Amino acid sequence: MRTAIVMMLLAAGPVCVAGQNPAGQPASTTPVEQSAPAAEKAAKAADPLIFKSEGDFTFGYPADWEVVDMKPMLPVQRMKAEQDAKSAMERKGADCTDVQLTIRHGDPRSVILIMYLEYACLGVELKPSDLGATGAGIAQGLTRSFNVKDPEYGAYTLGDHAFWIERADGSPVDHPEREYKLETTCTLLKKGLTCWLAMAASPDAIATFEASKVALEGDSSLALVPATAFATGR
Repeated sequence: MRTAIVMMLLAAGPVCVAGQNPAGQPASTTPVEQSAPAAEKAAKAADPLIFKSEGDFTFGYPADWEVVDMKPMLPVQRMKAEQDAKSAMERKGADCTDVQLTIRHGDPRSVILIMYLEYACLGVELKPSDLGATGAGIAQGLTRSFNVKDPEYGAYTLGDHAFWIERADGSPVDHPEREYKLETTCTLLKKGLTCWLAMAASPDAIATFEASKVALEGDSSLALVPATAFATGR
């Protein structure tokens, strides 16, 4: 489901989501806003916005990244994912997976999204031993839309939460001339599985993804991906 959505986001031009900007205020292209001093614009971009999930975590992201409303796209994509599922559990997972936040930036587009799978919907609670296989399955989904090469794997902790992570190079199947950094990192929370995915078209975009602050179940706010994430090697 998510890969078809991602490719639409990468290909689409600038949009105004439901007439709003990422802060939830009416979008504006007035001359006053366009002529704002560069320092004021930079200060605004540096002040992160905070996404709060019912899964009991927060995610901070730059205000100059555009929030995209995925709700109109999800029913059809979820139905296709259910049709492609090979087992009852896969169909249940497709039905229960929620793309909670999607943001994009730049040209060509870089995309960051947050996926959440609630245990109450799935009917089973994942165990720490399930994290690696589940994360790998989610990252594998990107191969339907990207030519992926040179994957690298790692593990790390933020507070009491263990993370699985994959980083790879890739190019969209319909634009093989474009180069992306692909990164998927997942953790298990008390209420569900959460994964953050980045399709970064620039070094700045992947740096933004890794430095974005998360606070998990009341823990202190920390960078999503620490510098030691891949210290254990491939």
